[in-house]
Amino acid sequence: MTIVQPIQIQVAQKVFEAWDKLGVNGRAEKLQKALNAFPNEQRKMAAWQIDNAKQSIAETRVMPGPTGERNELSNQGRGVFLCMSFIEGDKAKIGLVGQVFAALIAGNPVITVGPTGQEIMDMISPFVAEGVVQNIAESAQDSLIEANHLAGIATLCDPMQAQLLSQRLAAKSGLICQLVEETDAENLSVIAKPHYVLRFVTERTVSNNTTAIGGNATLLELGSMND
Repeated sequence: MTIVQPIQIQVAQKVFEAWDKLGVNGRAEKLQKALNAFPNEQRKMAAWQIDNAKQSIAETRVMPGPTGERNELSNQGRGVFLCMSFIEGDKAKIGLVGQVFAALIAGNPVITVGPTGQEIMDMISPFVAEGVVQNIAESAQDSLIEANHLAGIATLCDPMQAQLLSQRLAAKSGLICQLVEETDAENLSVIAKPHYVLRFVTERTVSNNTTAIGGNATLLELGSMND
């Protein structure tokens, strides 16, 4: 049976690779242009997420390995993220902005929900490629949650809502969908931690054989000539 993905998922998937390939610094350059459109506390949260990502995930790390091999460790986005909040209020909106910017700076396209999500989208979309940030009506939220190609959901909610949503995602088929929940809407204790951005990325390793082609064979041949 062919499963038809929501159009927002299809659009986001088309722009995912290009957005991710910009790298943290490339994405930061674009997202920083949107900061002035946000109220003070929301702007501070967004700027902090950008700066934190530049410090923690922007660098490609060279890992130790055997002679003749170069191993590099970097991060890339997971895929399409749905960012939403079951909680209302000024603090919750600051948290939602933090979620959106963390997901975006990590290399993921984002889909927001409802009027609040639309406001956030409208402030960011002039500075990023079309499709990087989208919005859906609250009535379409369930269809997005059930979509097979949704990489993750970032949400502000209470512990019971988080548990129910986690069970719902675990029962899905297709791509494993990451739940990134914040249940402390007053202090935003999860969103404000430096390692929060790591919830939106996956590690990528690249191994390069730096030994010249045939080099090892030549060395073996020279060694055998001494026998």
